Amino acid sequence: MNHVITLSRELGSGGNQVAQELSKRLDIPYYDNEIISKTAEHSGLPQEHLNKRDEKKPNSFLYSIANARLAGAGNPTLALNDIIYDDNAFLYTSETIKRLAATPCIIVGRCGDYILRNKPIIKIFVCAEIDDRIKRISESMELSEKNALKLIQKTDKRRAAYYNSYTDRNWGKASNYHITINTSLLGIEKSVDVLEKFVLSYSEK
Repeated sequence: MNHVITLSRELGSGGNQVAQELSKRLDIPYYDNEIISKTAEHSGLPQEHLNKRDEKKPNSFLYSIANARLAGAGNPTLALNDIIYDDNAFLYTSETIKRLAATPCIIVGRCGDYILRNKPIIKIFVCAEIDDRIKRISESMELSEKNALKLIQKTDKRRAAYYNSYTDRNWGKASNYHITINTSLLGIEKSVDVLEKFVLSYSEK
């Protein structure tokens, strides 16, 4: 299997489980949070700062100035530095993704499909019905259904804002991906069955 796969996902869709199982089936690594740790290792940027900026929309100049003033600093230079740090974090993360994609693998989230747009990649989007997403997050994170829904909405909004800020595309739009799969219809295992067949068929072209 010579292709690199990028996998974007809604929170609670089981996207990480899909990535993990698909990597086993295809015998290629998948990278999710490891992207951040590897970025910290190669860039010298503190991992805690990269974690804070992971898949989050960069601050605008005016927003950063307002935050600086609220913190008692009112220094435009601090706001500018904050924006530069956001952009540097994205650039270094992009370099990490490109480096990992030098060999077959699965890249989870972080604008991977856009960053690797000039490579022969396979782009997957994983979604699910909201009730199933709430149930999965509620059980896995021990949250009430109400709080699980809030977290889902907040995370999806954050991921969309990050993606839309750094690309010329809209997060989750079907035309951005080669295949979108709804895990509520088939479950995780059968969804992976479909994706495995799709990837192998695509690879034969």
